[in-house]
Amino acid sequence: MKASDLAHPAPVRTRRKYTSPLMTQRRQRVIDKAHVILGEGGVAALTIQRLSQEAEVAPRTIYRMFGDKEGVIFATVADRLQEVRAHLARRAPDYTLDVVFDELDWMVSEMRRDAEYARVVIGFYFSMEPRENAIKELRSVAYNRFRNWLDREIRNGNTESRLDLERIAQEFVSKEFVVYRRWALGTLDDAACRLELHCNFLKTAVLVLIGEARETCVELLAAKQRMLGFSEIGSRPSGNRAERDAGLHFCGKA
Repeated sequence: MKASDLAHPAPVRTRRKYTSPLMTQRRQRVIDKAHVILGEGGVAALTIQRLSQEAEVAPRTIYRMFGDKEGVIFATVADRLQEVRAHLARRAPDYTLDVVFDELDWMVSEMRRDAEYARVVIGFYFSMEPRENAIKELRSVAYNRFRNWLDREIRNGNTESRLDLERIAQEFVSKEFVVYRRWALGTLDDAACRLELHCNFLKTAVLVLIGEARETCVELLAAKQRMLGFSEIGSRPSGNRAERDAGLHFCGKA
């Protein structure tokens, strides 16, 4: 940093709200074009200069609308999630387990359809940068799905009343994004991702449910785990604590 930079710091760019139809159209054009660029080449492909040229909107206007490149990315995420929430709301008036699984499968299909952009969004979620509003937006779809199902089970008298179910619902969302990240890193293919998402949901369902509803989820979870492939040790106690403590083994072995 130069001394002149300290004497004359760069002005802080602030986002300006535009309400005129013309500026609203320009804003949407920027968002749509940014989505295309991110889908083609990821974050590295998106620059304000390229976006300005392809959206035919001046760089200064883009900075005033979105603040910076990160603000543009978040705007594309918010725009896409608004579409997803509206689509899912039309599809699923009653959140049975079958509806939940269908929705999770649809989410994986959507990720595959726009895979590079999906990786951008997932990476955005796991970034170390503080993005409270963006993270709330990203979590909304998974949270609404679980909460809608949970409310149905509460009304049917199938849930454990001694637990803080809202806290569990919030924690569940983080686990769902871990599955998405494994897909983004290529450690899960689409079929395995669908099964892992189902299992993740069922593991939390087993925690919050009681009675016959819980037993149904245990049976479903066991069946889906068999489809994924049981571990070598399964439900048996491990006999390799010394090796694990020494860092020689990294999973339980009988």
